[in-house]
Amino acid sequence: MIFKSYILEQNLGKIGSYKIFLFYGENQGLKKEFKDKLKKTNQKKELINLTQNEILKNRNLLVNEISNKSLFNEEKVIFINDVNDKILELLEEAQTIINNERIFLFSEVLEKKSKLRNYFEKSKDIGIVPCYQDNIISIRKIITNELGSFKGLNNEIINFIIETTGLDRD
Repeated sequence: MIFKSYILEQNLGKIGSYKIFLFYGENQGLKKEFKDKLKKTNQKKELINLTQNEILKNRNLLVNEISNKSLFNEEKVIFINDVNDKILELLEEAQTIINNERIFLFSEVLEKKSKLRNYFEKSKDIGIVPCYQDNIISIRKIITNELGSFKGLNNEIINFIIETTGLDRD
């Protein structure tokens, strides 16, 4: 299922019961914000950070992490960074055994013909969010939301901040 990034920014709860979720695109700042919010909302769960390379070096790692139950936490949240099409086969296997765990994947730009992207876009059981580059409108909104309470904030200052950021929220 495809989600719009601006909708999830407003309400991360829209992720709902999706066990596997992919965030991809060139907007590093937006993906970082999603990751930070997910960590904060899942702080009472066991958080595991992995990279695709770690999983590909040890092909049982992901399945073992899902299968091994903790004595202290019933639920696990697994973050997998730097993913691409190479991990698809392992994800399909993991999807069949996942119970209380959640997997959040983070990737760079995935082309339209990417097998991973197509798999997520066509599936109704897992979610995908494209994180496109910010524009002037989105940066202006971030500035007014974050700095709106400061006295003296006006259009001239906002425009200066926009120019200085280079349309990068980070």
